[in-house]
Amino acid sequence: MNQTYTTLRESSCTSCEVTNDLSNYWVPTLYFKDPLNGTFTKVPNGGLLVYYENRGNGDTSNGGAGLTAFPPGFRMLSGNAAKRAQIYPIGQGSQGELAERALIGSCLRYNTANSVGYNYYGFPTTDCEAGLNARLQMPTCWDGVNLWLPGSAHVSYLSGLDNGVCDDAHPVYLMHLFYEVTWDLSSFRSQWVPQGYPWPFVYSNSDPTGFGWHGDFYNGWDQTVLQNAINNCNDPNNPGQAGGLASACPYLTVVDGGTAGECTIKNVEVTQPQGINGPLATLPGCNPLQYGPCDATLYPFGTSPCPATGPACAGTTTTATSASQTTSSLPTGTATSGTYLGCYVDSGSARTLASYTTTNNAMTNPLCVQTCSNMGYMFAGTGEPVATDVQDRLLFFAGLTSSI
Repeated sequence: MNQTYTTLRESSCTSCEVTNDLSNYWVPTLYFKDPLNGTFTKVPNGGLLVYYENRGNGDTSNGGAGLTAFPPGFRMLSGNAAKRAQIYPIGQGSQGELAERALIGSCLRYNTANSVGYNYYGFPTTDCEAGLNARLQMPTCWDGVNLWLPGSAHVSYLSGLDNGVCDDAHPVYLMHLFYEVTWDLSSFRSQWVPQGYPWPFVYSNSDPTGFGWHGDFYNGWDQTVLQNAINNCNDPNNPGQAGGLASACPYLTVVDGGTAGECTIKNVEVTQPQGINGPLATLPGCNPLQYGPCDATLYPFGTSPCPATGPACAGTTTTATSASQTTSSLPTGTATSGTYLGCYVDSGSARTLASYTTTNNAMTNPLCVQTCSNMGYMFAGTGEPVATDVQDRLLFFAGLTSSI
C-alpha cells in the first residue's frame, strides 16, 4: 500500500468509533476450505477490536515516568506472515518466544461436558461453536529513533508480554495494543464436523497452520491528542476512565458503531475480478497453501503464473518409511495426481497414515486422492478394513499434513 502518515491524516472519516484515530489496523482474512471440492469461502466476523492499554513499568500507575504517544510515521507489526511452525517452548521468555506467545488465541465453546473452550497457538483442532477468537498483542517498547525497521526490529515486547520491563535497546514505553477478532465458524459446521473432517480453515496469507497469523499497525494519530489522552485519561477515581471508556476522555471524540460503519474506502481499485468472498478456486492474490514447517514463500500480488504450491521444505521427504512394503489386495483405480509409492502394511490396528480416516461405500483411489489433496495432506491411501472398521466398506486415510 502507498499510504503515508500524511495521507492517513487527510482521511475524511474513520471506521473507528474514536474519530481522532485515523490509524490503519490490519489482520489476514480467515477462509473455509471445503474438504470435498477445495474451494475457499470467506468466514464472517464481528469486526476487529483494538484495545489501548496502559502496561509496563513505564506507566505512571506502575511508578514509571509515563507512556509515549506514537510519533508521526510510526508503524509496526506483530507476527510473521511466512511462519508455519512453533519454535520456542511457551514461557521461555526470549523475544522470539514472546512474539509467538503474543499470538495465542481462544477457541470459544459453550463449556458443557463435551465442549470446553481452550486457548491455542496456530489453529485449534476442534470446532469453536461460540467463535474463533483470534488475538494478538503488539510490541510495546520502542528504540526511540526509528519509525520502522524490517521485521519490526525497532520495537520489542515487554518482558512479561502484557506487562514488565523494556529491554535496554528499546527503552521507550508505548501504549500496549491488543487486537482481537472473532470469526463465526457456525455456518460451516455442517460441512466438516459431522463427517469428522480435520480443521478446514486457513488464513488468506497462504497459511493452513495458523502460525502465520499476524497484524499490522500504521499510526494515524495526532500525536498531541493521543499524548493528552494517555497523560490525563487514566484516573482511577473517574469511573468511566477506570473502566476504560474512551467516551470518558475529554480529548477524544466518540461516535456509535453505526456512524463509524458508514465510513468506506473511496476510489477502490478492482484487482480481484472474481471477488474475495467466494467460493473461490484459489485464495485471493497469489497465495498457494504452504504447510511448513519451514517458512513459507510469499509471492507478490500479480505474480504470473502463480504456482500451485510453494517450494518444499528442505529435508522433507515424500517416501513413506513407517511400514514395511508388501503386496496387498487394494481397491482398483488410478490416482488422478501424485506419485504411486506402493503398498504398505499397517502395524496392527495402527494406521500408517493416521491423520484422517473415514469409510465410504463408493470409495475409489481417485476419490481418495482428490479428497485428501483438498484437505491439504501429502499422502493418501485406500485399504481394506481392519477389525475396528466397518467390515463391508472400503476406507481411505491421509497423513503428514503438508503440501501435496
